[in-house]
Amino acid sequence: MRPSGFVCKQCGNCCLNLYDAYQHSVDQSDIDMWQDNARDDILAWVDPIDIGNGRYVYDVWINPRTHDDVARCPWLRKLTGEDKYICKIHDVKPRVCRDYPKSKKHAKETGCKRFTG
Repeated sequence: MRPSGFVCKQCGNCCLNLYDAYQHSVDQSDIDMWQDNARDDILAWVDPIDIGNGRYVYDVWINPRTHDDVARCPWLRKLTGEDKYICKIHDVKPRVCRDYPKSKKHAKETGCKRFTG
């Protein structure tokens, strides 16, 4: 859960520089949310890995054309003429992204500009 009073400054640091922002796994609740919202565009970037007994791990941001990990989140866009970024899937972004930062300390340790000045 985000720290009380956190307001994103849209610096993009979390999406550009944190490994977990673009090379991680999501849980079944994220997959369900994307399926419920018919977000096949997002699901195309997911690689389901069968770990047995009907269970899966879902690696995300795997290029659907090359099947390689991407160098950065494919949904992050820089605003033209501004030093700000937006998330193209903000309303349905993965839980790991929705929950960033987990604390003020976490924000400072990871370079979040919300708490650096």
